[in-house]
Formats: sequence, structure tokens, C-alpha cells
Amino acid sequence: MSHFSGKELKRLRKEAGFTQKLLAGKIGISRETVVAIENEHPKTIESLNIEVVNAWWQACRHLVSEPSQLSFKAQVMKFFALQ
Repeated sequence: MSHFSGKELKRLRKEAGFTQKLLAGKIGISRETVVAIENEHPKTIESLNIEVVNAWWQACRHLVSEPSQLSFKAQVMKFFALQ
């Protein structure tokens, strides 16, 4: 089963300049959930839904470099290709 990379999401968050707590507040999840996603906790990463990934992207996309944007988009395309 394919899943989004917690490490990629962490990289986006850090590049955007958000703390885990700030990002969690922006996208409506707990800081603990952000930590679990970034650390790829199996149950959390397997249940990660597209709404959370999209909210994460929307919060970070204008604050990250073009290469980071392209990398994220490639990961999304790969994820959907494997579904």
C-alpha cells in the first residue's frame, strides 16, 4: 500500500517556517498528529487522508521553493498512480 511520505511533509513544513504546533492549528489537527505523520507512525500514516495532505499543502505551498513544490506534486502523482 502506498502512502504519503511523512518525511516529505516534514520537509515542507520546515521550509515553510512553521512549527509543528503552528501548522497543526492552521490545518485543524493536533500537534501530536503532526508528530505522528512526520515520524511515519504506521497507524497514522496509513490512515492519512487526502484532506489533511491538501490542507498541509495549502498552508505551505506559497512559502516553499519551486523545487519543493515540484517534488510534492510528483509525490501526489505517484500516490494516485499506485491507487
